[in-house]
Order: sequence, then C-alpha cells, then structure tokens
Amino acid sequence: MLDQSFSVSNFRKIYDLDRKNKGSIEKEYFPDAYKIRLKIYLLKKVVRSLLKRHKLNKVTSLYFDNKKENLNNHIDKRKEQLSNEINSKLEGIVNLVDVKGYALPLVKSTFKVGGKDIYSIGKSVETIFVSRQIQYTLNSIFNVKVNNRELIVSRLSSLIQDASPKYIVRADVEKFYESIKHKNLLDILHSSPKLSVTARRVITQLIRSYATISGDDVGLPRGVGISAYLSEIYMGSIDQEISTLKDINYYERYVDDIIAVFSPTKLYNTADYLSHITNIIEKRDLKLNNKTKEINLLNYPNKSFEYLGYLFEVKGKNYNIKLSRNRKLRLTDRIDESFQQYFKDKAKTPKKAHESILSRIRFLTGNTRLYNSKSKAFVGVYFSNKFLTETSDLEELDVYLITKINLLKDEKLKNRLSKLSFKKGFQEQVFRKFTIRELSNITKAWKNG
Repeated sequence: MLDQSFSVSNFRKIYDLDRKNKGSIEKEYFPDAYKIRLKIYLLKKVVRSLLKRHKLNKVTSLYFDNKKENLNNHIDKRKEQLSNEINSKLEGIVNLVDVKGYALPLVKSTFKVGGKDIYSIGKSVETIFVSRQIQYTLNSIFNVKVNNRELIVSRLSSLIQDASPKYIVRADVEKFYESIKHKNLLDILHSSPKLSVTARRVITQLIRSYATISGDDVGLPRGVGISAYLSEIYMGSIDQEISTLKDINYYERYVDDIIAVFSPTKLYNTADYLSHITNIIEKRDLKLNNKTKEINLLNYPNKSFEYLGYLFEVKGKNYNIKLSRNRKLRLTDRIDESFQQYFKDKAKTPKKAHESILSRIRFLTGNTRLYNSKSKAFVGVYFSNKFLTETSDLEELDVYLITKINLLKDEKLKNRLSKLSFKKGFQEQVFRKFTIRELSNITKAWKNG
C-alpha cells in the first residue's frame, strides 16, 4: 500500500530528491542544515587535500591515517547532526499540516498571463512539501503521464515522412483548465479506493477554495502545480477512448493540444473521425475550439498544419517543418520589447541599457541551460526548434533584427549586435552561459517572459 501520509519519512524523500535535483529547499528554508552541510563540505575538502599531500610523500602514513580517522569522525558527527536538524524541522512542518483542518492557502494573483487568471498557494515551506507529496501520490496512483514535447514532434515528423494515406485531426480543447467540472473530477478521485482520505481532503478543499474565489464550480487554478496532475487525470479516459478509435494510427495530447493521425481503410470513414473525437470530448463536458482542423492528405496531398510551435507543410512526398506563426511572432515581439526597453533605459542608465539589450539578443539568438528551472533544460534558437528542416524563418528574423539595430546611434553597440544571428545560432548551436541573475534581468523586458 502506497504511503500517502504527511510524515517525516515522506517529506524527507521530497527533501532529498530536491537536493539531488539541485533544488533550493535546503538553502532557502533550512538555513541551519545548510550551514552544517557547508562544514561537512569543508571537512571533506581537508580530507582530499590530506590525501594529495600523502600521495606526494609530504606527510607520513601514520600521520595520514590518524588525521584521516579524526576528520572522518568529525564528518560522521556532522552528518548525524545534519540529519537530526533536517528531521527536527520536518517534524515541525508535519505537526502544522497533518491536522484535519489544514488546507492549501489558495489566492488569486493580481496579474494575468495570456489574459487568464493565475493563482498561487504561496511559497511557504509547508505548502511546498504538501503540494509535492500530493503530486507524487496522484502520479503513483493514477499513473499520470507527462508527455514529452520533443518526442511527440519527433514521432509526428516521422509519420509525415511516411507516404502512406493519412487523415489528420488537429484539435484544441477550449478553455481547458477553466472548463473542467468539479463534480466530474471529484467523482473520479473519490471512486479510487487507493487515494487516501488525507490526500482526498486536501484536494477537495483546494477545489472548493477555487470555486469560492472564482464563483464557479468549473475550472482548475492555473499556476498551481497540482492542477496539471488533476487535469491529466480528468483527461485520462478521453485519451484512452480516442486511442481506440477505428483506423487511428497515432494519437497524442500535449495539455489541451490534440493530434490524431488516421490511416483510413475506407474513404467514407474520414467524415466520422472528427465527429467521434468531438463526441468523446463533449461527453466529459468539454468542447473543441475553432482552431480545430482536419488535414486530408488522401485527396489533397498539399496541406499544412501547426502543432506545438511548428508549421508542418506537406507537399506530396515532400515535407517541411518551419516555425509556427505564433512562435515566430513571439520572437519578433521579444526583439521589439528588448529595443523598447533599451530606448526607455538608455537616458538614465546608458551602460546598463547597453549591456541589457546585448544580453537579451544574445539569449534570443543563442542557446543556454536554465539552471534555475526544475528541468535544468537546454533552451534556445536550436534546442527549442531543433526539428526545423529549413532556416528561411530564421533568416527573416535576422533581417528583422538588422532593421531594429539600424535604428541605434551607438556604433559600438550596433557593431556588437550585428554579429548576432538566429540562423547562425541554430546551425552552429551557439551556446552561451547566463547567471540566474542575468536570466531574471533578461526576461523582465518581455510581457510573457
């Protein structure tokens, strides 16, 4: 039986996993434990230095053995002290949350993203451990599948290359997070005999808090990690039913973006594909939006469609993968916003404005690793668009960038910026390093940073 309790042992697993993934829980919320760990690190450093000296015959074997034993004893004592400190702090957290009336403190943010309300459960250490424990529980019980964007695009591009007859349905669920019915979701959760009373209670309370704040009995709070798991659970039966439709060759969903590839056995079946998917969606009180598109590659071999940031162009047996309209627009917007911020700042802080725009364009035209993100992902003009089969969109972005650079009067800055290129950054996989502070400053100029 899965242990779902808010206990020291479960929270310790979360703590240790966060450290393994180079998270910030210890440094931010367990300062005394962090200090002890630094002392352990320094002691180990002394041991390594001692070993190096011994190998160079700078100390005798007797001195080395005695000193090493003494240092290791100190390290063991510090490790025990560290473990006790962590467990003591975790025990205090457990005492706060493992009570019947505990609820995640949901609040509505003062800002919106993409015109949609954003919510938060705060950044207290208690909410971090409770929400992660709930997420782990939901993932274990319901086998929540976190789809890999790159894998989907890779498989889809392989399918497009295959010249066999195809009929594709590209669909979006309308207002996905805002349309999930609370009753339907709670029925799914409460029908599971494996979900503990405690986990069920906290989730139910979170949904009720959202209903109170939003004034509606549908929807999940955007911005709260648990919502992503709940939405996947809600969509689970939909995915299963669509995957078993007649003639379906490939089906995938990335959040609310659906792609279904059919290999028709009879031409008259094609008219039913979208209606079947629509019926399955509507049975769960959801609906598809007006972006839904049917791509008939049987009778019309020259077609195009967008999915997950890419434009797929099919021309008979040939195909191209380019940037989607929205992704290209987002990049031009970021160029615009970078220059707008420069012109705004250069009068008061010319040196800072100079360095900031240079950092922003270097970021846009290059590649880097996001050490401050959970995934520590590689991102950039190549890593975020690696399935492009041609660079015409990147060349257009370069031309657009040059037009903006030509508006500058600072010749030194113009010269430095002119050396930066989207196409070059993609083809040569140009890698650039940025500190967490630099990344934070870079995104400040962008509305959807």
